[in-house]
Amino acid sequence: MIVGVQGTSSFDNYQVFLRSMAVALSELLEEDKTFHIYSAGPNNINMMAMEFSNLSEKGMKSRGKSIKFIKVTPQWLEENISEINHFAFLSNPKEPVSKIVHISKLNNINTNVYNF
Repeated sequence: MIVGVQGTSSFDNYQVFLRSMAVALSELLEEDKTFHIYSAGPNNINMMAMEFSNLSEKGMKSRGKSIKFIKVTPQWLEENISEINHFAFLSNPKEPVSKIVHISKLNNINTNVYNF
């Protein structure tokens, strides 16, 4: 499973980020052996995704699955949206969503916007 993640530079609520990852993990099928997080930034979102990946590695491995963090550009995510199974966008209230949110919805990707 591949999860795309992006957010705003002002977003800093790690608990909400964890919730977004829990929702994505709930869609992980038994036969899926990998959980890849493609993070399109900015840096605060990349750091949360990397930390989550590092902290989850041992638990995933015990279940026979692997988790990997991959930093990508927003442009790469736009161009390769068809590879994504789930997309999460994280922001504070009243902040606009990115173009990738609209692209992922148009491509019928399960898209969740977290704006708390």
